[in-house]
Amino acid sequence: MALLTPDAFAQRLSDIDVGMFERWDVSGVIVDLDNTLVPWNSREVTSDGGAWIRSVQRAGIKVCLLTNNYSSAARTIADEFGVSAIAGALKPSPWAFGGALRALGVSAKQAAVVGDQIFTDVLGGKLAGMRAVLVRPLGTAEFPTTKFIRLLERPLLERLRRSGHIT
Repeated sequence: MALLTPDAFAQRLSDIDVGMFERWDVSGVIVDLDNTLVPWNSREVTSDGGAWIRSVQRAGIKVCLLTNNYSSAARTIADEFGVSAIAGALKPSPWAFGGALRALGVSAKQAAVVGDQIFTDVLGGKLAGMRAVLVRPLGTAEFPTTKFIRLLERPLLERLRRSGHIT
């Protein structure tokens, strides 16, 4: 269960206090793209998401976008913020997170992952030895496979709510 339990939970990116990363001694943050930073299948970063990325960067923390999406959106958005990006990552695979750690130039203990899915973002980050922050998805439009995985997540999310791990 520990591999599926986030270290923190937020309603959205802008609710994540950058000071938390500083308290965790995090110098690199891996951020999911679809339904975390942008609505699914979009290249438009929300204003809250853009402000949050800039606040992380101002704190001296490096950012890498990590997405299972194969589109060029990750590169376009990464270029907008001057951060690294890995598309077609096949999360929760260890090599996906290893590649992001190499792009950031940090160890797993110095990194955190932020994403909207337990079975890709939280699990992948935990398997790699990182802290994980779960956020609520930005929207309900999703890739069909993701919709199926959300069905599997529901009982786990309810268990995490009852135990006080998420709100």
